[in-house]
Amino acid sequence: MTDPGGWSGSGPTLPPLPPAPSPPPPPGWLPTYPIRPVEVPPPPTDAARAIPLDTRGLVRESLDLLTRPDSGLRGPSFYIGFIMLVTLAPLVALFGLLVVQGQGMFGAGFAAGYDNGAGSGNLAWFGWLSLGAIPAMLGYVAATVEARALATAVIGARAEGRPLRLVQSISLARKRFWPVLGAQMLIGFVTGVITTIASLLVLAVIGPVEPVSYGVQLALGLLLGTPVVYVPAGIVLGGTGVFESIRRSFGLAGARKRLAAVVTLFGLVSQFVVLFGLNAGLDAVARFIQGAGLAESFPPPLVVPLTAAFVFAIGTLVFLVEAIAAAPPVFAFIALTHYTWGLEQGRRDPVPVRHFWDPWVTLGLALAAAVALLALVGGVLSLSG
Repeated sequence: MTDPGGWSGSGPTLPPLPPAPSPPPPPGWLPTYPIRPVEVPPPPTDAARAIPLDTRGLVRESLDLLTRPDSGLRGPSFYIGFIMLVTLAPLVALFGLLVVQGQGMFGAGFAAGYDNGAGSGNLAWFGWLSLGAIPAMLGYVAATVEARALATAVIGARAEGRPLRLVQSISLARKRFWPVLGAQMLIGFVTGVITTIASLLVLAVIGPVEPVSYGVQLALGLLLGTPVVYVPAGIVLGGTGVFESIRRSFGLAGARKRLAAVVTLFGLVSQFVVLFGLNAGLDAVARFIQGAGLAESFPPPLVVPLTAAFVFAIGTLVFLVEAIAAAPPVFAFIALTHYTWGLEQGRRDPVPVRHFWDPWVTLGLALAAAVALLALVGGVLSLSG
């Protein structure tokens, strides 16, 4: 008999029961998959908290660090001098040998030698010179960028009271090389365009007045450099990229405008004084050598070692200039932010030291040095021939 409600005798389908909960883990149980801990920056050190925020005290403390015997700047300065020695010195030595031999800038009769078919030697020398210019240019760019990153790392570590070893500071400078280079190129391009336009306007209105031109360049350097004065510190100490460092530098400079302007002006004036003194000294030496007739009677075998010593000294001076310019912004950055977590990249992952040339020489530097040495040997042989 059929049920009037259409029920056929079998009950409705019930939903499945939920699964039973898993038993609690036994004591001491650990998961089988790795857990990555979240790294939290340590609290700022007492040395970082003690940095004064007033302008006079901050600049005085940064200068005290530069003049201390334990500043840690000697090793990095030798490293920058070594880079310029192996890349730039061969090119300078070629010019020095040419001057000593009294053949002019491009050899005797460089232009007229083609009239009598005797220009092949000069052409060969010019080819070796062009080859030597490639590693010289690359070495100079690398030295200046690494000098800024090294100075920022060394001074920042000393300012927070946890100094870096030389291998750690070099490792950090290499890790932050490309961001520092990108920031310098971007800021330099914008600053250069604006400065060129302003200089042309001053030249058109006033004329070629050198003191006015220097004053305009200094004023524009202060105006344009103040908002970005903390960019290298943001890249090296903060561990951020180019654009993020620029954005944060604008924020820090806007928060303490007077402090940013003072540290920017201090860096500009110190660089100007050092470079002006170097230029005046080199000019005096050149005039003395020319007036005394020492260029024609100078022994050619001494040109190469003296040139090497001179270029090495210039490299150490390049680092000194960068350190003087970087010290106040680094101290101001730490005083404002109490953040130096970017230095941990150098402490935790330094360059492995397996050979006697570590950490001084990389593969790229070795190749550049080999090309520079080849250009020097080829140029000497073309001059002697």
